[in-house]
Amino acid sequence: MARSVSASMARILERLELERPLLLTSAELARMLEEEDISTPAAVFASRMREKGWLLPTGQRGVWEFAPAAVAGAYSSMDPLIGLKALLAAHEGLSCSLTFAAAAWAMGLADRAPATIDVAFDARPTGMRLPDGISAHAYSPTLEPVERRGVPCLAPESVVVHMATRPAEVGSWQSASEWLVELAHELDEGRVLEELSGRSVSVRARTGYLLQGMRPDVAEAIMGLGAPTSKVRFGPRRESLRNDERWMTSDTVLPFDPRKMEDAR
Repeated sequence: MARSVSASMARILERLELERPLLLTSAELARMLEEEDISTPAAVFASRMREKGWLLPTGQRGVWEFAPAAVAGAYSSMDPLIGLKALLAAHEGLSCSLTFAAAAWAMGLADRAPATIDVAFDARPTGMRLPDGISAHAYSPTLEPVERRGVPCLAPESVVVHMATRPAEVGSWQSASEWLVELAHELDEGRVLEELSGRSVSVRARTGYLLQGMRPDVAEAIMGLGAPTSKVRFGPRRESLRNDERWMTSDTVLPFDPRKMEDAR
């Protein structure tokens, strides 16, 4: 598809083609226009670029995806994280990270990106329109998130503790079983204990219950913090699939027995 350009647009496109940003914000475009001594307001200039197919909507006001000449038309990169990247670009300082299956994929532990991108927010967002395909969860990690695929991602230890904190929110434990052993292999015992610091006994019990087969060393370290003294539910309130007396845990959700999982050490 041919995309004609004016002389002023050609100057901006030349810079964009050299820098190849995935996203362009209104503030970045305004800065470029000022540096190129182009008096057209950024909103008007962006509208013209959208009409010509150089900028694609992201669902976030003032944030667009750049479609370079190499893609021969107004075609998206189809980046599974484009919605989250646009959200972060639109809300500077927003504290959130990939979690669950999305984190496993971003870390290279899962073969494919999940259909729904699970994102952990320090506080569940209110008054903010989330992009389609993002599932928001409230979880504030103790450990600093890492960057993977251009966005913040919970550390492996934080992902495991989040799963144990909110087991009913994990979209598919059956799918998780495909990458959980690989995730468990990445765990550092001290960092798991650090992530658990200040969290409830029930979270510790669920984490130990989940890891006892894959990382018995980490599970024993968790038990060293103090054995659970009251019954804990792993999953929603319904009929139990199995009971673990050592961890005082009633499991209502896991499609596998964590005690029989492969040792990941």
